[in-house]
Amino acid sequence: MPHFSNENKFIPVPAEFIRELLPQANATFVKVYLYLLMLADENSNAEFADIAETLGLLESDLMHAIKYWESLGVIFKNGDSFSFSAKGIPPVQSTDAAAQDTSAHPRVENLAEIIEGDKSLSDMFMLSQEILGKTITERDMETIYWFYSDLKMSVEVILLLLEYCVSKGKNRLSYIEKVAVSWNEMGLNTSESVALYIKNEEQKTGFLYSIRKIMGIADRSLSQIEEKYLTKWHEELGMSEEMIALAYEYCIIQTAKLSFPYMDKIITRWHKNNIFTLPAAEEDNRNFKNRAKREETAFSDNSYDHADLEKLTRNN
Repeated sequence: MPHFSNENKFIPVPAEFIRELLPQANATFVKVYLYLLMLADENSNAEFADIAETLGLLESDLMHAIKYWESLGVIFKNGDSFSFSAKGIPPVQSTDAAAQDTSAHPRVENLAEIIEGDKSLSDMFMLSQEILGKTITERDMETIYWFYSDLKMSVEVILLLLEYCVSKGKNRLSYIEKVAVSWNEMGLNTSESVALYIKNEEQKTGFLYSIRKIMGIADRSLSQIEEKYLTKWHEELGMSEEMIALAYEYCIIQTAKLSFPYMDKIITRWHKNNIFTLPAAEEDNRNFKNRAKREETAFSDNSYDHADLEKLTRNN
């Protein structure tokens, strides 16, 4: 069962949340944040289903909200435990001072000398401060140097990394370090490979945002399942934005609501029948309606006797 705890030890909402995060969050996300903050302050256990019912939400909407706050570094998940921190820093799990200072990379005792002896590194740290828009601390410098010394990132790649994270509104080194490790695991170690990755990510983000606007859900993040559907249709089945929009239009006409499984049936059939253009899809839809109309007429024609109707039913 998920467990919630609060490092702040008080119910009042942190000023940083009200000043910086609340204006950008939708009402549902704020409601979830406040309720979870109360649970955390009470050191309570609660099932997601019970929380969703209390707040009058779908459990999927509750999870969307939690993931949103996780992405901003407001809520931190560790197994089934969720913790809050006003500063966006994961709460420490140990009271031992030495253990608290332990990180994925060691302290660099002679970093100042290393930087002074290498102009490229000196320039990198100067540019890093400009990109991040803040004065970086000694520990920040050690983290950035760790990208260079241990992850074997070039100065150019490190600066691209910082620019990429800042473009997403993330200038915390804790977040940037996670991205750096991810890039390292993906083999993104050259300016060319990073530039290509960023370009692909921008195209994907632009596509997802456009589809969200078409579907009227631009005010919230996509769930993992919804994004999986869109990625499948676009990347695996090769459907354009216009084709997905048409499938959405047909879905609304038939069901009066957004249904990803229903759209998936339409798009999967198009792919199976090698239909990839709007004219071809519209022609297919007309043919489908005509077939349905003929069958409806056949069933309503009094010239059919009972045996004929049974045969027609079996054949369809």
